[in-house]
Amino acid sequence: MSWPKRYIAAIVVIALFALVPALAYLGVPPFNNTAVFLGVNAASLFILLVFGVIGGAFVGMLLAHRILANREFSPFERTVMEGLAEIRERLDALEKRP
Repeated sequence: MSWPKRYIAAIVVIALFALVPALAYLGVPPFNNTAVFLGVNAASLFILLVFGVIGGAFVGMLLAHRILANREFSPFERTVMEGLAEIRERLDALEKRP
């Protein structure tokens, strides 16, 4: 069984993104000065932020697809929705108090 070329390319790119911060953290030359360390950490933060946004969008689309495809919630989702409704009712009651 051979793996798709795009899958392998994506793994290589992610591995390269992970290799640079690892080299800077370990202090391997030429990644052993402070400016490079700070730059790599800033770039790593940006990369993690981008991956987090992409992952969040993916999870949101997955949940939306599941909800629209099934047209009903699972028991866990119903329990969470009921809990949120109870919290809203309590907050409304607290806001109405003088």
